Amino acid sequence: MRWRQLTAFRETMVTGTASGAAEIMGISQPAVSRLIDALEESLGITLFDRRTGRMVPTVEAKMFYDELQKAVASYDRLASVAEDIRLGRRGSLHIVSMPATGLNFLPEAITSFKAVQPDLKIRYDLQLSMRVEESVSSQKVDLGIAEFPFERPGIERENFCELPYVMALPETHPLAARAVITPQDLDGQRMVSLSHETVARRLLDACLAKADVKPQILCETTYSAGVCAMVRHGQGIGLTDIFTATDFAGSGIVFRRFEPELMFHVGILYPKHQSRSRTAGEFLTVLRAKRNKMIAGIDALLAV
Repeated sequence: MRWRQLTAFRETMVTGTASGAAEIMGISQPAVSRLIDALEESLGITLFDRRTGRMVPTVEAKMFYDELQKAVASYDRLASVAEDIRLGRRGSLHIVSMPATGLNFLPEAITSFKAVQPDLKIRYDLQLSMRVEESVSSQKVDLGIAEFPFERPGIERENFCELPYVMALPETHPLAARAVITPQDLDGQRMVSLSHETVARRLLDACLAKADVKPQILCETTYSAGVCAMVRHGQGIGLTDIFTATDFAGSGIVFRRFEPELMFHVGILYPKHQSRSRTAGEFLTVLRAKRNKMIAGIDALLAV
């Protein structure tokens, strides 16, 4: 099993064809096919079904590809560390965050941190919370920011904040005059909702079912930023988190408390079997300070 064989396999999986892999690698299509044939022989696994004249990945190929992606990520990290050492950089930091904290809150914190550590190389990725947990558990990143609950082994958890979800409304909406929105207020209301795989959607559905309330769900989206964007365009009202509400403050929508409170529980995740760097600790100090400043402004954000 050689690296070039693995590269041919990976690029074929990514592009969907041997010709696509050949174009990326700068070699001929037959050369890609020979590399994959050699890889299959060395592994003793059939990676592609060729009976239709096309290279269709087998179940085994998909399983092997998932593991290969992890190896490539680790290799890239080694290359990045080596480059930092060669160039005399103070270090690097790899963060993965859920969108709620990653679209604006995290970039602002990174910008503040880079002001005092300009040579630090930082990479941050956006993933759903379950993917954040997976990345940290597999030891691929320095830290993650995600929503509880967490179930995977191989991670250490720190409570970052626990804040109530709030209701986003167009500033001209009749309910905007109220300080608190209740489940009964939502009966028959046009709503933009988070998708079913989110914790917030499950909490809200349970709350509304208990109150025997049925709003009109006209649009669903995976991200809270999507909810706020649709609310801003007059497509209804929707539940969102404080981080996203702060991002959209002053954009033509307002935010009100929702009772009973549904809590947005955010955690910082660390790889359990990886030493925490001094750089990560210093960055967390900046992150916590930004969190405290945001929390101090919640009352003003929710004021009628």
